[in-house]
Amino acid sequence: MNYVKECDVVVIGGGITGTAILRELSKYDLKAVLVEKEPDLAIGTTKANSAICHAGFDAPVGSWKARTNVRGNELYHQLKEELHLDLKWCGSLVVATTEEEVQTLQELLARGRENGVPDLQLLSREEVLAQEPNLTTALGALWAPTAGVMWPFGCAIAFAQCALQNGAEVLRNCGVNGFIKEEGRITGVQTDWGVIKTKYVINAAGLYADAIARLAGDDSFTIHPRKGEYILFDKTASSSLVYGVAFPCPTKKSKGILVCTTTHGNTFIGPNANDQEDREDTSVTLEGMDQLITAAKKLVPQLPLGDSITLFAGLRAVSSTGDFVLGASPKVPGLFNAAGIQSPGLSAAPAVAEVLVEALGREIKKKKK
Repeated sequence: MNYVKECDVVVIGGGITGTAILRELSKYDLKAVLVEKEPDLAIGTTKANSAICHAGFDAPVGSWKARTNVRGNELYHQLKEELHLDLKWCGSLVVATTEEEVQTLQELLARGRENGVPDLQLLSREEVLAQEPNLTTALGALWAPTAGVMWPFGCAIAFAQCALQNGAEVLRNCGVNGFIKEEGRITGVQTDWGVIKTKYVINAAGLYADAIARLAGDDSFTIHPRKGEYILFDKTASSSLVYGVAFPCPTKKSKGILVCTTTHGNTFIGPNANDQEDREDTSVTLEGMDQLITAAKKLVPQLPLGDSITLFAGLRAVSSTGDFVLGASPKVPGLFNAAGIQSPGLSAAPAVAEVLVEALGREIKKKKK
């Protein structure tokens, strides 16, 4: 068989997760190639999300989401200077507007401490207003000073550039359409560029991670899209909104519709959370805009809607497991999954990379025996 490339590891997917994994692999004596079906990196889920580096208090204790969020946040505090990331450590507030929600803050505080989130603090109404004077409905809040906001596209590019400098390779416009196996084990990836010979594959294909896994013979999980819509405001509106990150109290489905700054000085409201079947539909809807405005007004009653400048939507990859799907495939030797990477996936990316490379390392050691 004629191969267009030969390597040790193929990473499928050029979003924040795939590029972070490629960078981590590039630290080792391995030949790693990342393949991305789109013409550029980070133009799927990575380009359209809330861009928050979460502190890690929300995810269930012991889950992959919790463990990788807290570790990822810690790593970003180091990577900001190392990779010159566009990252602003502004902290975050979870705002209670009812007495029932004040009790929820206590639960989040306890969960956050169990997850290992440092420096969490409950604030009174007066302390909240001193920090964010437009949150006039607040009765109190949970303050997480280790949270921040970042530019996701720039972070993914920085990971990829670092990996390239370390000898890794990136192939764009390079979709995956099959796998080569010998005795059940993956030995090659069929791509739009041709067949890449490889020993291992890491599946970080975002919304299509289940399709890639099934193509390889792993049907152990499924992914469905969840749309989140946003309204972005002009920079002149920032003084009428917030200076940092303001969450409502979370629901079982999402962290809620928030009011949040960006690294570029704008402010946005969103996202909502609406499940759909279409993995490409990022249109915005009138119903979605009404959802955003109604919910955001519970935090900031005087929204400067006349200063909105654009509407957009992104899709999250929600796993059937309810958690990230990380590690060696239970069905296909040589395949590793980094799937279901919804929120807090951006925050968790560097830690997810550590988990996958550690799992790969165990496989390599096992095979050498």
